[in-house]
Amino acid sequence: MRFFKSMLAAGVVGLTAFPASALEVEVGGQVNRAVMYAKDGYSANNLGVGSDTEFYHVDNRNSPTRFNIGGTQRLFGGWTAGALIEVGVFSNASNDVDPTAKNTDPEVDERITDAFVDTPYGKVTLGLGEGAAYNTGRRDYSGTGVISFRNPNLIGGSLRYKLKSSSFKRTFDGSGNFTGNEPFDLANPAQNESSISGSIRDYNFEGRHNRIRYDSPRIGPATVSASAGHDGDGGASSVLQVGVKSGLRVPGGRMLVGVGYSRATQNNEDPGGSDGEDVNIYGGSVSYFHSSTGLNLSLAAVNRAQKLTEEESTDTFDATNSELGQFRYVKLGYRPNRQHAFDIHYGETRDRNKEDEKGSVIGVGYVWSPTDMFDVYGGAKIHSFERAEWCTTSGRTCYNPKYEDITIVTTGLRVKF
Repeated sequence: MRFFKSMLAAGVVGLTAFPASALEVEVGGQVNRAVMYAKDGYSANNLGVGSDTEFYHVDNRNSPTRFNIGGTQRLFGGWTAGALIEVGVFSNASNDVDPTAKNTDPEVDERITDAFVDTPYGKVTLGLGEGAAYNTGRRDYSGTGVISFRNPNLIGGSLRYKLKSSSFKRTFDGSGNFTGNEPFDLANPAQNESSISGSIRDYNFEGRHNRIRYDSPRIGPATVSASAGHDGDGGASSVLQVGVKSGLRVPGGRMLVGVGYSRATQNNEDPGGSDGEDVNIYGGSVSYFHSSTGLNLSLAAVNRAQKLTEEESTDTFDATNSELGQFRYVKLGYRPNRQHAFDIHYGETRDRNKEDEKGSVIGVGYVWSPTDMFDVYGGAKIHSFERAEWCTTSGRTCYNPKYEDITIVTTGLRVKF
């Protein structure tokens, strides 16, 4: 159970110009475990070999097991300072397991290490945490995020699509004359493998990273945020973000709106940096809740743009030859009260790796929350992947891969404390 601890700083009065005040410390966390069933999801270089169905005991990465401790203290009229540390502690992450790795090593994930000052003029946060645009593409009134989260690859992300036996390649001679069709060598898929993570992603504005962030006071119904920091191996990317979030009353109910933009500039002079081009991510989401019925609708659209290097644009065997990835998502929910929440959702990412490809998911979810501290949930989803014919630079081989769908059913418990 969450608890608060107050400590009176009476002895500090003579050491500071500010009056003493109570320090509130909050300790909490959660455990989130699930059983995941998958059909036609295989491990790397093992497409279609072995059992086509598997069960996994996992930590649900939609909302992973974690521990946090935070504290706040009033400084003086309208000014508050505080800090938050949040650490994920889990094993068998739901986006890591596959048929050859049903048990994965325990993992400690530093999620947030923040210090902040909140004032009448806005809030300044310094440390590891969310950038200004983070989650602006994930606004959601459905109440089913623990099972039907906006980022579909967090459950089953390492599972790979089985190549169908109908996959084939067209071959040509040195003069460009067609010489026939040949079946794939499934043991050597030649850059035609793809995992769920490799096919679909919601592009959440560079994720958590070390930054300084400013959040404005409410300007009408909205809050404006800006941040600057570093991300990637060795801090290889300088990240700038802006975001706007709003919650407002609208006819018949309530609405959440988010819009964000991030730019990651590659520091190529850094030995640990990337030689790639800058990455721009832009988009947002909206969620509407109808008060009298509990029906809700959420929509999201986020794009990721990265100019390709000459090598990437000409090397057809490279995993990436698309400059613009596009994520689109719609969720219809029903939440008649605080105890029950249902949803049906569809999402797709186009051109995640190569041009003219699409990773998609359609799913349903249900969450029962008899108390604020306890959730029981279940859901099912089907992942699909399509890739258009693509040819090698020489033009002598053109691949036409076909993929089996992956079905995943997950049920679990989340207990907060």
